[in-house]
Amino acid sequence: MSEFLGYERSDGSVGIRNNVVVVSTAPYANDTVKRTAEIVDDAIPITHPLGRCQTKPDVFQTYRTLLGYATHPNTYGAVVIAHAGEIVDGDELARDVAETGRPAESVNIHREKGVMNALQRSVNATRDMVQAASAQRRTPHDLSELTFGINCATSDTTSGLCQHHATAGAVWRLIDEHGGRGVFAETPEFFGGEEELAERAVTEEVKQKILDRVEWWDQRLQATGYDVRGAQPTPDNMDGGLTTIEEKSLGALVKSGEGPIQDMVDYAEQIPEKSGMYIMDTPGHGAESVTGIGAGGAHFMVISTGQGHTLSNAVMPTIKITGNPGSAERVPEQTDVDVSDALVGDKSFEWATDELWEELMEVVNGKLTMSEAMGESQFAIHRIGPST
Repeated sequence: MSEFLGYERSDGSVGIRNNVVVVSTAPYANDTVKRTAEIVDDAIPITHPLGRCQTKPDVFQTYRTLLGYATHPNTYGAVVIAHAGEIVDGDELARDVAETGRPAESVNIHREKGVMNALQRSVNATRDMVQAASAQRRTPHDLSELTFGINCATSDTTSGLCQHHATAGAVWRLIDEHGGRGVFAETPEFFGGEEELAERAVTEEVKQKILDRVEWWDQRLQATGYDVRGAQPTPDNMDGGLTTIEEKSLGALVKSGEGPIQDMVDYAEQIPEKSGMYIMDTPGHGAESVTGIGAGGAHFMVISTGQGHTLSNAVMPTIKITGNPGSAERVPEQTDVDVSDALVGDKSFEWATDELWEELMEVVNGKLTMSEAMGESQFAIHRIGPST
């Protein structure tokens, strides 16, 4: 298969979902956003605790993340709700969404003279968008349009030995055979493996960028009095048999494969259109990392997990893969693909890759993931500095 059925956007992108998002610009609009999404079926609420009293770098990062979701390939349109005069400007955000050709509406609670009036307007706008989105039909598109996101979650000894190999096989199939893109992240989890990783960079500039960012994270963490080498692996990693940060890092890097790395992009930055593998600079915290990759435009995410995890994303479908037979049995609702037969049975890593590829092609063409079917998602924007 070299094609998938997707939703074409006016800006030239193609989505595998047709979401309408309701976006809060600050925590004081969160309740109105959530109420709107509760009233209108199929609307996705985007809420967060940021958007006010932030330093300039954080304002920029918050805005870029919200815009990334409001203009994501999987997003049909967006209703933006602000509380009053916010540092993340709702009108500006809605205008930037509209410039991509997507329907966009800006609602301001103070301007509407109260929550009830704002809720009525946001419900009406969201309902109209959801109804219009339901009339759009999927059309054939080349697999080269797709971007494949990768993340770990609750890694254990099975991760680097099994499921990460299947993930690497699938992402490089998309890149090498179909001209797509892949992106992985979690920069602090490169510690101990950064030299090996940097050798895969396509240029000396990219190589140095990788090394510099790992060093930046190390200094940033140690400046807080926090030595990641003593605090990692996490307790659940250790329960799964990992003993050192280097062991965890080297295992985590397996999921990225062995091919060349085109570039390293900032948190929530748009992933380049050129085919190949990219790194996004994110923290190791899963919810923040996955949120950043989603903002960058990845169509779907493969979460490679050892112990099982609820980590998911409402706009970017998340496919959970495990090679731990105990986890697949213990948390079946968090397991989309069980490839443990490649570890404890007589199956090969090629079989595991094929199993994952088959599942992700079904998801790309409309099959709901376990997380989507259960309505699970987390949204957490990484912040750089303190509140002001």
